[in-house]
Amino acid sequence: MSELHRVTIDPALCGGRPCLRDLHIRVSDVLDLLAAGVNRE
Repeated sequence: MSELHRVTIDPALCGGRPCLRDLHIRVSDVLDLLAAGVNRE
C-alpha cells in the first residue's frame, strides 16, 4: 500500500510545502535526514 495518503499540502502549513499529516514535518526534512544516514526510528 502506498504511504502517499500521509502526505498533505496545505498553504497554511509549512509554507505550502508537502508535510506529513498530523506531524507538520516537511517531507524534504525527512528525506534530508534519511540521506544523512539517520536511523528510521
